Amino acid sequence: MSSIQVTPEQLSALKATLLNTSGKTPLHERFRSLFMLKAVGGDEVVDIIAEGLEDPSPLLKHELAYVLGQLSNLKALPILNSVLNNDLGKHCSMVRHEAAEALGALSQLKSLEILNKFLNDPSIEVRETCEIAIKKIEFDNSPEGKARKLNPDFPTIDPAPSAIPIGDISIPSLKEDLLNTSLPLFERYRAMFALRDFGANSKEAVEALADGFKDRSALFRHEVAYIFGQLSSPYSIPSLLSRLRDSKEDDMVRHEAAEALGGIASDGIEGEDQSNLPIDQQLPKGGVLSVLREWALKQDAPIVVRESCQVAIDMWEYENSTDQFNPLDSLTSTTNEKSNTTGMERSAHAAVAAMTIA
Repeated sequence: MSSIQVTPEQLSALKATLLNTSGKTPLHERFRSLFMLKAVGGDEVVDIIAEGLEDPSPLLKHELAYVLGQLSNLKALPILNSVLNNDLGKHCSMVRHEAAEALGALSQLKSLEILNKFLNDPSIEVRETCEIAIKKIEFDNSPEGKARKLNPDFPTIDPAPSAIPIGDISIPSLKEDLLNTSLPLFERYRAMFALRDFGANSKEAVEALADGFKDRSALFRHEVAYIFGQLSSPYSIPSLLSRLRDSKEDDMVRHEAAEALGGIASDGIEGEDQSNLPIDQQLPKGGVLSVLREWALKQDAPIVVRESCQVAIDMWEYENSTDQFNPLDSLTSTTNEKSNTTGMERSAHAAVAAMTIA
């Protein structure tokens, strides 16, 4: 896995920011530090992230587990096993689900034992994630999986491989599989990621994915929102607003919706008539940013939703900034175009600049 080079002093500063050693570091700066550490990689970064898993914030711990899966470093395996086992009861189902998904990302056959162990977990999100992770590991270690080439347009390790090359299948057919609840979740995820591969400009594919928000599985709905964060498509904004605003929606779905909106950092298609949209999908006077600010301050909102909106506001501001500068930008980016990663990861480019100001 490629990485960037930092000095020992920079690595120490990133660690201090992520772990909030000062006790005063805003959550959004800790997130940016995390994704800069992801770009650095290596055993020392795995150790730093493991320390962060002692933090009380479920949102941060969930993101730490995600990054451990994306690092492709097998040193993370016992750390993720510990989170999933949760012997001390320190981790909520959202964090444990992410640990299971990260084990799937690392794709080691020896992880099948622990994943099978939790197929009957009390948490449905954990059960479903283990089911998908098992299928992914089996696929990755099959002749078909080993021969498969990664999609260079999406640099993440996904929970499931896209169904088949997009030129060989139609959007309506993929949508049918996406919404077919008689299919295994793994196969439905494969349809989901194949629809993603059509890109941000395919309104038909985005609208097909948005129909997935009607599914009964919160895990499934949260993955749709995550994909929308990758795509940064303005066509996804109405459905994301609906999920964030719905106080009855699962926290993990609202969290992904908030961060997707922050990463898209747009109010959608300029001049588009919204009068035919449901009220919960329409933009308020202040646009998407006003919705994020509203939920970031709501004291009766779930902490995961509040914190996600706070991070999303930072992502929005980063995406729309013209004067932010990061001394490591030249090492992590060669283009000004928005890459198909989450907005949170893109905003990580400001991590060093942000922490050295403090």
